[in-house]
Amino acid sequence: ALCWLRAVPCRALGTCRTLDLEAARLRRIEAVRGQILSKLRLPAPPPEPGPAPALPEEVRALYNSTRELLRQRARGRQPEEPQEYYAKELLRFPMESPGDGEG
Repeated sequence: ALCWLRAVPCRALGTCRTLDLEAARLRRIEAVRGQILSKLRLPAPPPEPGPAPALPEEVRALYNSTRELLRQRARGRQPEEPQEYYAKELLRFPMESPGDGEG
């Protein structure tokens, strides 16, 4: 009888399905993706963006010249003095004269 009691738990564990953690993870990812698409009111994910089109040479030249001009202006400008801080000293003003708060 003792052998029978030991065999029962083993058989009970043997009928349990093993968890496939990778499949569960993928199902969860798909569920979240579906929720996001639903919130964005999209039927399917947008297509992957392709490579950016090449900029025209005129635009690239204008951008580079603007950057160079800003660098030259920054080099020619004197470093700014830090602005005066208005509260260098702490001044205390009593809100009640002595004796007014008693009462």
